[in-house]
Amino acid sequence: MKTLHPSLLGLALLLGATDLLVKGAALALLGLPLLGLFGLALPLLDRHLQGAAHWLAALLLAALLVSLGNLLLQAGAFELHRALGPFAYLLVLPCLQLARQERQDAFEGVRAGLALALLALPLAALREILGQGSLLAHADWLLGPGAATWRLELDGAGIPLFALAPGAFILLGTLLALWRRLTTTRTDSR
Repeated sequence: MKTLHPSLLGLALLLGATDLLVKGAALALLGLPLLGLFGLALPLLDRHLQGAAHWLAALLLAALLVSLGNLLLQAGAFELHRALGPFAYLLVLPCLQLARQERQDAFEGVRAGLALALLALPLAALREILGQGSLLAHADWLLGPGAATWRLELDGAGIPLFALAPGAFILLGTLLALWRRLTTTRTDSR
């Protein structure tokens, strides 16, 4: 049975918490080092533990790394930490999916973190543009008070549905359908 790519389990995280570009950037900044460190630690777990002990150690390691990341976010960007709420803790899911995969190399975690970041940033930007009609709203949460004036107001008020999770599903489905349409070859049914 083919396993899911680690970023697919992160969809709940991405769909719930990427209504602003700054939140998507925070998830990318949390997810990349977290998944990288987890991927580097996995070979050690594999060498010393098996079965239920391996899964318990993987879960505890993922929870430890996510908690440390959340504490750092809380200390450095409290408003952003509050805005993300419990969604940042869902980074445990891609970690556990990574632990479930057959081992290729220690840098699999870095690749999973990059995939998560490359999904979070464009999805967050599109959702903010379409949902709120702006870009870089609340940039000061991540970049400090000087970034408070960086907000770009676009023409129109946006469609509030895209700022909500159901709108994220619609947007993601549309993007996936467009991607499929552009990448599949047309076959004649004659």
